Amino acid sequence: MFELKDLPNRETLGAFAKRYHNPDIDGLQLWLMWASSTNEMLSAFDANLATHGLTQAKFFVLLLLLRNTAGLSIAALAEGVNVTSPSMTRIVDRMEAAGLCERASDPMDRRAWIVRIAKEGESVMALAMPSHYAWVAELMAHFNEEERMQIRHLMAKLNLATKALAVAAA
Repeated sequence: MFELKDLPNRETLGAFAKRYHNPDIDGLQLWLMWASSTNEMLSAFDANLATHGLTQAKFFVLLLLLRNTAGLSIAALAEGVNVTSPSMTRIVDRMEAAGLCERASDPMDRRAWIVRIAKEGESVMALAMPSHYAWVAELMAHFNEEERMQIRHLMAKLNLATKALAVAAA
C-alpha cells in the first residue's frame, strides 16, 4: 500500500534532488503519480470487494478455487495469491469458518489438505463477480483501445524493469 497522500511538488522534488543526489526528477515525479494512482485504484477495488464481505486474499482464493474445481493445496493457494503457507492457512481457517471453502484430506499425502470452494463461496462469488466486472468496466471505460494498448505495453515494460532490479539486488 502506498501511503503518501501529500505528493511533493516539482520545486520540492528539485530541492531534494540537489540535497540527496537524485539524477531523475521527472522519473521520481512519474513514479509518485503512478504509485498514488495504483493505491487509489486498489483502495477502490478493496471497497468494492468489502461490499460482499471479501478481502483481496479471500476473493483471489475463491477465484483460484473456482478455476480448480478438484481443489488446491494450501501451498498452491499460497503461491497463487503470493503469501506464505502459514498466512494462507490462517486465511483458509477464516474462510472455512465463514463457510466459503472446505478442507479435505489429500489422498496422496495424509499430512496435507485439499481446499475446495463451498456452496456459500460459490454464492458469494455469484454476487461479487458481476459487481467486480462492472467496476473494472467502468474504470477501463476511461481508456480507448490505443491507450489500453499503450498501458499494456508500459505494464509489460514495468514488470521487466522491476524483475531486472530484483535480480540485480539479489
